Amino acid sequence: MAQSSPQVTLPDYSDEIQTERRELAFKDEQLLTFYSSMRLARTFEEKLAALYRQGKIFGAVYLGMGQEATSVGCASLLEKGDYISMVARNLSAYFYRGVEPRHVMARWFAKDQPPSHGRELGLFLADLERYGIIPYHNGSMASWIPAGAGYALAFKMRRQPNVMLCFTGDGATSPGDFYEGLNFASIHKLPLVIICEVNQFAYSTPCDKQMPVANVADRAPAFNVYAETAYGNDIFKVIDAARRGIEHARGGNGPALIEFKTFRQRGHGEHDDMAYVPTELREFWEKRDPITMYRRWLIERGEFKAGMITRIDEVAARQVEAAVEYAESLPLPNPETVTRRLFAPSPHDPKPGDRGTVLEPIEKPAIPALTAAQDRSSGGHF
Repeated sequence: MAQSSPQVTLPDYSDEIQTERRELAFKDEQLLTFYSSMRLARTFEEKLAALYRQGKIFGAVYLGMGQEATSVGCASLLEKGDYISMVARNLSAYFYRGVEPRHVMARWFAKDQPPSHGRELGLFLADLERYGIIPYHNGSMASWIPAGAGYALAFKMRRQPNVMLCFTGDGATSPGDFYEGLNFASIHKLPLVIICEVNQFAYSTPCDKQMPVANVADRAPAFNVYAETAYGNDIFKVIDAARRGIEHARGGNGPALIEFKTFRQRGHGEHDDMAYVPTELREFWEKRDPITMYRRWLIERGEFKAGMITRIDEVAARQVEAAVEYAESLPLPNPETVTRRLFAPSPHDPKPGDRGTVLEPIEKPAIPALTAAQDRSSGGHF
């Protein structure tokens, strides 16, 4: 580790992918798929940030720029029947799994798009049936770890040779959910793989202010769990480390915790200006942008023509623009459907026509926002 200043310690990570093409077993098509998934996610998120500022996106926007290699590298190792749990910063894994950009964009626009029909926006995408992406559970960070252990338990009970892979961040390894899920998975030797993307900040809190250990992997021995730490911006190092963890879990040896050191190039959300990030740290990681590194590798070591890579960039741009057009063309959900899927069906549910619609007089609205607006217009106070 090279000390660059009294305030900032920078890791000894290369800004070049040094793996030789002849060392890899991947076919050309696979190598290009890695790039196209990463490039599509980056282009999509750049557009998403612009739409957020234009007021076209409902809710907050959390981007994964800088973390594309971890998402794609890990997702590339999953087999048929495996499940994966992702949150906002793993969009490139969604695209690698085959999710269409237009369907993701429609959900960010809160449009009437299955399977959620405008209910979860684009923050917690899920589609268990088509892509093996399990639903997000609640607002507690790391809640998907014990839930993931539950899916892994089902695999074991059914004697299915599958793994449950859960992405999380360093900040989510401090809440109790993380420990409960990891402890349960270890006791029962469940095929659970936790991918921790250490992107340097839990919102605005650096790792050394929220962890008493240098690495998330240092927490694994307490649970007798296989763990390792690797560089998260070199896609081939990601694949190597993730493969070892997945093979460990799939082989019936219990859970694995794989930690990847990476960097979140945007704030916690688009409302966050990253003012708390030291300039030196930001510049260090920007020189190690995973897409820039991989693009350079494809041309210089992978021996792909630059024009071929540029065409992938252009295709991604067209896909994103088409996704926006598609999302804008769809209707918003029907307000009458707002309670659907909130409660289990009951024989006591009212049937259509059992009762008429009750309209509240606008002169005395019960909604506080409307009351406040009325009071302000008449010079009163709310």
